[in-house]
Amino acid sequence: MIDDIENTTYAGLAELKIKAIAASDKYEGHYALYAGKWLFVVDIAKKTITKRVNLPNIREKDSELGEGRVEGKELEIAIVFRHPYICITERYGLHAALINLDSGTVRELEREDYHCDVSSYSADFLEREGRVLLICQSQWNRLDIYDAESGENLSEREVYWRKSSEKKEDGSTLYEYKNYLNFFHSRLHISPDGKHFLSNGWVWHPQDSICLFETETFLSDFEPSAVWLEGYRSSGYNWDRPCTFIDNNLFVVALDDERSAGELDQEELEGYEYRQLAFYRVDGDRIETRYGSTLMNPCEAVTCSAFTPQEYGEVKGRLYYHSAKARLVAITANGAFAIRLTGEITACIPDVFTGPKRLGWGYSPEHDVFYTWQEGAGIVEKRFE
Repeated sequence: MIDDIENTTYAGLAELKIKAIAASDKYEGHYALYAGKWLFVVDIAKKTITKRVNLPNIREKDSELGEGRVEGKELEIAIVFRHPYICITERYGLHAALINLDSGTVRELEREDYHCDVSSYSADFLEREGRVLLICQSQWNRLDIYDAESGENLSEREVYWRKSSEKKEDGSTLYEYKNYLNFFHSRLHISPDGKHFLSNGWVWHPQDSICLFETETFLSDFEPSAVWLEGYRSSGYNWDRPCTFIDNNLFVVALDDERSAGELDQEELEGYEYRQLAFYRVDGDRIETRYGSTLMNPCEAVTCSAFTPQEYGEVKGRLYYHSAKARLVAITANGAFAIRLTGEITACIPDVFTGPKRLGWGYSPEHDVFYTWQEGAGIVEKRFE
């Protein structure tokens, strides 16, 4: 059926399973859809769907066996839309594709198969000197930055961790490193000006961690330039936690409730207050450790009840910032919430929520709208009243 579709209406996709949807950052009411190895672009004002490009490298089910792979397992698909560029990834798979809507060019991408069954395929766009760049994962602990138009890799380098021919004084093995960081990249978050980005990932074994990078420094010093966020504890397994940039210098991270993680002693419990949102400044104070790493603590933390802590206190969902209305927007398992920067909830839409076995809702900060695809109805949009 899909081969017969060129330009059609919603009814033309009735028999297809839409696997992913993302809103255009530029044009309101324009969306990218993925189904059956094809990228579609939707104009909801006209209620038309245009079939754009075929993506043979993107799989809907696992077919390659390796670390954590299960043959035949259904894969989640993710889309990032920065007009005219779209990046489609197998979120817990190996393959991605970069599409230029203006030219129709498709560039196939791939990452290393090492625990990618639990780590999101890192991919997002930023602008630098008037050019759109794609930050995309190529190995479990390596990001590369590509010019989206030409495909040029701006971050080519050698990366290794290997045995040295020399020995330590006690005779044990001495290792040598180059551009190496023991960190599993996952979801990315980009500052509005593209000068900084967060990688929301984890280290052995396992412990969720978030790294801050300065784009220009990354292009010369790469992963070792990471600044590690401090000031919170977690269950260890909650990478891809909700976080977002508020402006070029300030970002916010949703924290777990440490009481449920079971890591607080009696004295700590007596004075404990759960502050769910922690704010960090890009230019905030940093601490250099004796191990060579750089740490930074939050500048403020506030109470909030938007995210409901789970069994071990972990919080799940997505967090965004709508600058025109100066409010945070959260999508959780219990609904979507509008949140002041002081933590108070000002609005809720209960039927906009995340879910493990359905195409979830997305949110466009550029157009202040929630969206999803529903069979029979097409794209459904909702807004706070």
